[in-house]
Amino acid sequence: MKKKSKKDRSLTRKINDRLFPMLAAKGINSIYALANSIDENAGSLSKIKRGLSDWTIDQLEKIRLIHGISVDSMFGAEHKNRAESESKSIKFRRVPVLGYAECGSPSATWLDNAVKITDLSDTGSMINPFILIAKGDSMKPYINPGDKLLCSEHTEKIKDNTAVVAVFKSMPDTIEANAKLISWDRKKKLITLYSINTKYPPTNHLESEFVKIYKLNRIIRDVK
Repeated sequence: MKKKSKKDRSLTRKINDRLFPMLAAKGINSIYALANSIDENAGSLSKIKRGLSDWTIDQLEKIRLIHGISVDSMFGAEHKNRAESESKSIKFRRVPVLGYAECGSPSATWLDNAVKITDLSDTGSMINPFILIAKGDSMKPYINPGDKLLCSEHTEKIKDNTAVVAVFKSMPDTIEANAKLISWDRKKKLITLYSINTKYPPTNHLESEFVKIYKLNRIIRDVK
């Protein structure tokens, strides 16, 4: 039987050699202190430090934002030119922030008066993207209050058990938006919206009740 080849973690080791001394200089002298500061699991970070696992982009981004250590510093000068050239090739798109999506009981929260604009990359393939701000706790910890939900119109079939923003009419001239997980019985034209938080029961709807169902493409969370 052939032995499985070990994954090359040379890049992780290079990052570790540069990153941990810089963290120590900022007073972060242990894995537990680092884990607590960026809200990550200490065991996972310990595996990374020992070269048994790799950093994720989210983890390095938290370190950059919270501890002020640039990506160039983490990766070293040999990666700087590549990073600069890649950043120049990234195309940004202006995406409107329309208002709020309720994560809980339905309420009229499609707020046109909350319009803002933000620039985002990797949205070129999306159809009419927009951002809604999450409210309520029914989707925690997957979606937390204040998270920005990047949504778009979809051409493909939305898969069951994925997150969507469902928009439907309630009282006359009132539009409601809900961020939920979806189960769609297309033969019976029935849609079930359900939450991760089990204190919120699933709700069943006819397809005809909805104005539109948008695909949830990305959750953007500010690091506190």
